[in-house]
Amino acid sequence: MPDTETFPLEWLRHTSPYINTHRGRTFVVWFDGETVQASGFANLVNDLTLLSHLGVRLVLVHGMRPQIDHELTAAGLDLQFEKRVRVTTSEALPGVHSALGKVKSAIESAFSTGLPNTPMSGAQVTLCSGNLVIARPYGVRNGIDFGHTGEVRRIRTGTIAQLLDMGTIVLLSPIGYSPTGEMFNLHAEEIASQAAIELQADKLIYLHSQAPQSSDRLREITAAKFFSDAIQIPRNLTPVRHLIELCANACTRGVKRAHIVSSQTDGALLKEMFTRDGDGLMIHSGTYDTLRQAKSADVPGIYNLIGPLIRDGILVDRNEQDLERCIEDYFVAERDGTIIACASLTLYGDQAELGCLAVHPDFRASGKAAEILQLLIGKAETANCRELFALTTRSGDWFRQQGFEPSSHTRLPPERNQREALTRGSKVLRLTLQARPDQNNR
Repeated sequence: MPDTETFPLEWLRHTSPYINTHRGRTFVVWFDGETVQASGFANLVNDLTLLSHLGVRLVLVHGMRPQIDHELTAAGLDLQFEKRVRVTTSEALPGVHSALGKVKSAIESAFSTGLPNTPMSGAQVTLCSGNLVIARPYGVRNGIDFGHTGEVRRIRTGTIAQLLDMGTIVLLSPIGYSPTGEMFNLHAEEIASQAAIELQADKLIYLHSQAPQSSDRLREITAAKFFSDAIQIPRNLTPVRHLIELCANACTRGVKRAHIVSSQTDGALLKEMFTRDGDGLMIHSGTYDTLRQAKSADVPGIYNLIGPLIRDGILVDRNEQDLERCIEDYFVAERDGTIIACASLTLYGDQAELGCLAVHPDFRASGKAAEILQLLIGKAETANCRELFALTTRSGDWFRQQGFEPSSHTRLPPERNQREALTRGSKVLRLTLQARPDQNNR
C-alpha cells in the first residue's frame, strides 16, 4: 500500500465529484499533429484511456498538418496556403494519403490493447474510425482553386452514437468524403467543433501544442464576451485565438463547455477535468459559477468556508446551528458542487446589512466578491432599501473601492447589536442605494 503521507488522498477525494459528473458524458477531444509526434503522446494516450475507463464517451479528432508538410516536401511539392487553408492539388493528394496512413497507424498503435509498461497496463480500449465525416469541396475562392480541400457538410452522429454506446473510442481524421466518393482534406479543428455541435457534446476540448503553459493566464470567458469584444485576449493566447472562436461558436450552439489545454504539459488534461481551477482556458455559454440563495444543505459548505476566518477573528463567531437558523439570509456562489463564496443580507427597514462576506482562497483574485456584492445590492434595492452597510475589521479598503463610505456606529439600526460592533472595533461603511421595488410585489 502507498504511504498515506505521500499518496495524494485529498486530491483523490476532491476528484470524486468530477468522476461522478463526467461518467456517461460525451467529450470531443482534438489534438494537433505536433502532439502525435511528441515524446509525451504516450502519456496523453494513458490519460485518454483513463477517461474512457471512468465512463467518459470519447470522440477523438487528430490533426496531421506537419505530417502532410513532410510528405509534400519529400515529394518536392510546394506547400500552398491561403489564409490558413491548404490548397490540396491532385499532385498533393498522394502525400495526404500517406500522411493519413502513418498518423492513424501511430495513434492506433498507441492505443493498442494492454498498454504494457504504462499506468494503464492491462486496460483494453477499442478505437474505431471510418467514413463518418461527409464533406463538400471548398471550391474556388478569390480566383484560387482549392482542389481537394473541403469543409464539413455533416457528421454521421447516429453511427458515432452507436459506437459510443458500445464503449468504443471513436477516431475522426481530417478527411471527409462526398456523396460521390471524392476524398477531401479538411480542417481537423472544424471537424471537432462541428462534431461537438451535432452530437450536443458535454465538452469540446482542444489540446494544442502552442497553448500557454504559464500560470499567468486567462482562465475562463463566456462566448458572449468573446463575440462582443468585452474581453481582451492576452498575447500569449494569439496562437489559439481561432480555437477560442470555434469554442465560443460551439457554446452558442449547444455545447456546454469548451476547453483549450496545453498538450505539452504532462497531465494537463486530467487537471483541467478533475480540479476546480483547471489547467487551461475554459469557454462557456453563460455563468460558470451558480449564484443563488442558500439552502439548508449548504450549511456545512458555508461553515467550511468561513470557519478559518472566524478562528482568525475576521468574522463574528457563529456555528452551524446559527447558520441554520438564518440560512434564508445567505447567498452563495457554487462551482461544481463546492461553495466558493458566500455573504448574508439582513434587512432593517430601509437599511440592509451585508455580512459574512467570504471567498475561497483560490478565487480571491477572480472578482467573485464583487460579483456576489452586486447580487446583494440588487436584492437590497428590490427590497426598497436606501442604504447598504457593512461592518469590517480588516477589509475597509476593499469596501471603499466598491463605493462604500465611512459611517458611524450611531447610524446603525436600533435592532442591530451596536455593542458587539464596538467590542470588536469594527468599522462601519455605508453605500447609498437606488431603491427599485419589485414590480410583482406592488
